[in-house]
Amino acid sequence: MTLPSQRTYAVGFLGTASMFLGVLALSASGGQSHYLAFSASLCTGGVVLAWLGFTGRRAGWAAWSVTAALGTAGLFLSLLVVRETVCCMFGYHRGMGYPWGWLDSGASAETMEQIDALRAHPWRLEKTVDWPKVVLDGLFWWHIAVAVTMPLSQASSLVAQWRSRREARMAS
Repeated sequence: MTLPSQRTYAVGFLGTASMFLGVLALSASGGQSHYLAFSASLCTGGVVLAWLGFTGRRAGWAAWSVTAALGTAGLFLSLLVVRETVCCMFGYHRGMGYPWGWLDSGASAETMEQIDALRAHPWRLEKTVDWPKVVLDGLFWWHIAVAVTMPLSQASSLVAQWRSRREARMAS
């Protein structure tokens, strides 16, 4: 095994920071499910990044590319999660995204019948992007991708090393 370099230590420190943010989110959660999911993903991804960084293991460019692609796909597929609320004397809000709704639309009306008409055709409402929530959701999905991709990358690397050693023994 190689000794950790400055580059791998940076990954380890990123993992440590992720775990710290995950614990901070957990302490602020108040038992809300989206905070719990966010903190669990940051802690799990952070543990994997710290393991990679502080043990001197390296992930190839393909593993990082797959991680980025999966994180981006998760961010956009999370738009399938929709939260609708009616509050404040006929105010309608629709948030799309997970764990936080980052694509928002909403309107107010005079009667509940008008609210029902808005709910029946939500694509007509003007949508706004909440950029801080996009960043938080992106972190969430990227950490999930890290927690899945990096251990698989390391396992496939170990299998490849084992096979090459086995072939070398068989050849001699």
